[in-house]
Amino acid sequence: MSTAAVEPGITPAAWAIAATAALSGLLIGYDTAVIAPALGFLTARFGLSDAMQGMVVSSVLLGGLVGSILAGAAARRWGRRPVLIATAALFLLAAPGAASAWRLDLLLGWRLVLGLAVGAATTVAPLHVGETAPARWRGGLVSGIQLAITIGILLSYLAGTAWAPSANWQAMFLAAAVPAGLMLLGVLLVPESPRWLWQHGRTEEAAAAWRRVAGAAPMPVVEAADPAQAGEWRGLFGPRIRRAVVLALALFAFANLSGIDAILYYAPVIFERVGFGGASGPLLATAGIGGVNVAATLWATWLIDRVGRRPLLLGGMVPMTASLLVLAAALALDPAASWAQQVAIVCLGVFVVGFAVSLGPLPYVVMAEIFPLSVRASGMGLASATAWAVNVVVSATFLPLVSALGLSGAFGLYGAISAGAVLFVLLMVPETNGRPLELIEANLARGCRMRDLGQADPIHRPRPTGLQG
Repeated sequence: MSTAAVEPGITPAAWAIAATAALSGLLIGYDTAVIAPALGFLTARFGLSDAMQGMVVSSVLLGGLVGSILAGAAARRWGRRPVLIATAALFLLAAPGAASAWRLDLLLGWRLVLGLAVGAATTVAPLHVGETAPARWRGGLVSGIQLAITIGILLSYLAGTAWAPSANWQAMFLAAAVPAGLMLLGVLLVPESPRWLWQHGRTEEAAAAWRRVAGAAPMPVVEAADPAQAGEWRGLFGPRIRRAVVLALALFAFANLSGIDAILYYAPVIFERVGFGGASGPLLATAGIGGVNVAATLWATWLIDRVGRRPLLLGGMVPMTASLLVLAAALALDPAASWAQQVAIVCLGVFVVGFAVSLGPLPYVVMAEIFPLSVRASGMGLASATAWAVNVVVSATFLPLVSALGLSGAFGLYGAISAGAVLFVLLMVPETNGRPLELIEANLARGCRMRDLGQADPIHRPRPTGLQG
């Protein structure tokens, strides 16, 4: 029988899990990026210095760092679905909390709570989708979370444009309560990951959950967890698994060190400094970049299971790197010239497109595929935490970096880091498109090179288990 004949399609339950995860992605994007249009009004309301602006921006990101680690441990112990329920509840509470803050400490506190939800979502949503999606469609469904993130970013910019005339930053924050409520309703209706249930000895529940997410496809055979060792943090640092840890952490670190967070969070400031005048000019240019981000990520979602992981990563990262270096050169030559403004727009657009098809969605996809089941939640939690830690550093240091080096120096530094990321991908990242998770895990266990994790060795092929994804 051919592979296509037995490969499962996407069931209604699998679609529902992906849709719920997408709502979490929309909230991640909206709640992290809404600070861009709101920051000017918050600065006027609370009298913020550059350092305090950095604290307001990075408070969500710091919460994301903590939330990622806590969520990974919680999802390992109690399951994916309960953590997602708690995450949705935090999103729902934090939106009105931040909107009603009348003191700076309250605003920082609520944005820290919001960050806990954001960090948990970045860890557990792709984990849940990755363990329930068919192998053929896994990349597209996981990258749908990144697509939703970009939509959330665009919606935050549009909200800023709509409420900027009235300086209503409260409404910008409060609007996030709507998708948070929908996420909570959705996660209450979807099943737990069958792989997690099976690993924890709940075989009847696992079989029922598998029928919901995979229909008549063969039931996975997953080894039960060793209560003494499965999922322990120390398991991530064994000689073979730590290679997967290094790969996942590096991809997220490179993604954030590319400067994407500085562009998304400080876009109005950047556009103002390259010559966009007026009260609405920088915000409209920012919304335009958000629209480009959505369109490019939608394209990437369509491509990811057709082209593969490595070609899409390299195809996006090379122009992304080039655009940063050209932008740095243009700003160094004559930042006040009209041609420099035009070059800046083109370069930022190319950068966003390149990022959206490569380092935007693919770190989430790859990390959901390369970790063994026993440490998957912990590994994804650590990778997400790394992303948020680097995000905090980039966001908190961008304005001081610009003060010290200028926009040209800042983007030149990001371009040099991105060039190093291209070399890393060439040497380290495997092609995992359409490969069963258990094949990848078996190759990792037997010490295959990282670049070869997705290859099926015809001589040492793992013993068939009926697994499909």
